[in-house]
Amino acid sequence: MTGEDALLFDVTPHHDLRAPARWHGQGRWGAWGYLLPAVVLTTVVLLVPLTVTVVTSVSGDGGLDGYLDVMTDEEVWLALFHNALWLMLALVVCALGLGLAWLARDTGPRTRGVLLAVLALPAVTSPLTAGVAFRLIFDANPDRGLVSALLPGDVIFLGPGWIWLVLGLAFVWQWTGLAFLVFHVGLSTMPADLLRVGRVFGAGRLRRLRTVVIPALFPTAALVMLIVLTAAVRVFDLVLVGVPGSIQSAVDVVGLFWWRHRDDLGDGRASALAILLFAMAVALVMLVLWRLRRDWPSAGPRREDRPVSVQGRPRRIVQVLFAVVAVVWAFPLVALLLTSFRVPKEAATSGWWTGGYGLGSYGEAFSDGSFADALGATAQRGLLVAVVVLLLAVPAAYALTPEQLPRRARRILTTGAVVLVVLPPQALALPLGEVLGSGAGGIVILSLVHAALVLPLAVLLLRNAFISVPRPVVLRPLAEGRSALFQVTAESGPAVVAVAVLAFVLTWNDLVLGLLLNWPADQAPLVVLQQARHFTTSAGGLAAQTIVLTAVPVLLLFATGRWLVRGLTQGVRQ
Repeated sequence: MTGEDALLFDVTPHHDLRAPARWHGQGRWGAWGYLLPAVVLTTVVLLVPLTVTVVTSVSGDGGLDGYLDVMTDEEVWLALFHNALWLMLALVVCALGLGLAWLARDTGPRTRGVLLAVLALPAVTSPLTAGVAFRLIFDANPDRGLVSALLPGDVIFLGPGWIWLVLGLAFVWQWTGLAFLVFHVGLSTMPADLLRVGRVFGAGRLRRLRTVVIPALFPTAALVMLIVLTAAVRVFDLVLVGVPGSIQSAVDVVGLFWWRHRDDLGDGRASALAILLFAMAVALVMLVLWRLRRDWPSAGPRREDRPVSVQGRPRRIVQVLFAVVAVVWAFPLVALLLTSFRVPKEAATSGWWTGGYGLGSYGEAFSDGSFADALGATAQRGLLVAVVVLLLAVPAAYALTPEQLPRRARRILTTGAVVLVVLPPQALALPLGEVLGSGAGGIVILSLVHAALVLPLAVLLLRNAFISVPRPVVLRPLAEGRSALFQVTAESGPAVVAVAVLAFVLTWNDLVLGLLLNWPADQAPLVVLQQARHFTTSAGGLAAQTIVLTAVPVLLLFATGRWLVRGLTQGVRQ
């Protein structure tokens, strides 16, 4: 592996060892021009508010003592400890995804396809949906909760202590599919020679996994870890909806604690807490990615390496295992769907297995028109965010490819993008709320804020795809003094589609930003949250709204599934 781009999020394992092309095109000022729109939006919406938050944290409410006050607060320490647990759980998700992907090599393509579809569904649902589904399954009332009905006794799964099991299962359910998908692609394109050498030296299956496969998958792991760790740092709505209000304070995370107590904390201490959360996320991501880079294999695969192929008949025990996994993974959405098709009175008093089906809950969900209006408004924002992100991310990602800016500039900008990916909205909320004020309800303003938060991840994903484009496609127009942007974008069509879908789905599912900035309640997740405040009595209507909210990203997943898989993993060839 050359030293070129061997930094942090550079998860593209294929590196052309030929000498880099000299720049013959419109000059580096042109590359800076490609970056300018993304930099302007990022600076205005992310960096300036972040700077204001930092300044407020050291200048307001007693200056630096605000940090001391926050760090000596037992409730804050408890929330920080809970965040650390979520981060550990993110590592479990990555390990589980890798294990399933490793075992899936021994199954046939049909089994892998079914497993991939079932596991991928939770990844496009919102944490709001996961919280509702698992709260229904683990309801403490045995008349409504399936687990309580099957395991009668003194255990209250939605009570203190056991609630962590429910939350942990919900998080694993939601994110393991994404880890499985990326690791599956990484394994399927791994050079066969690596495993063949392991077999020659007598290494068993587990030893080959530990000593050959895992080190070779470090670049792939970087992509998975970045996404899952970001989800763990930003855990918010899963706790808000999945935990009964009476015990939420016992499982508070920093982000949720900040939202509940920002008025009590004051601007200074609230800003200090937000910066501490951001610093923790950055430190962890940098540590993981630095470690991954340190262990990066010194010699990347060559083009002539053949991908791993598994010979022989699929093992029956593995097929049985995956059948169980598919049923378990599909069950939360099935339970939610069945609950949505029950009449409201039955859904409030009994479980889905007792009958009482009808369309009354859907009628209740759309009864006053607010949910339908919110769906339309949310869809408009999602589409606008997808367009804005593509318009800004495509040229910015192209500017970060090797033939454009100098290596040092690309490394600094790539590092900055990685840092901004894990930026929690709490670090922006106070200054953005003050500046936007009553104008926050405008569709353009809301869309620009969403787009700025999605933009860093979109740039990183597109950059990986652009780097994997065959070099002649890039070098030919550059040698003629033209930009290769159009050709590179066309070659990376799946990645472009994946980024557009990602931007839409993240906006569609977002609840946190609207709550933090007190945006108008014409957003579908906010309407569902209002319904969730009466969880027991409105279970049917809540399930119906959640199913409708989930249907849109699921349909997008099925409509663009092949493109999404190729787009999210384009550049992952290890």
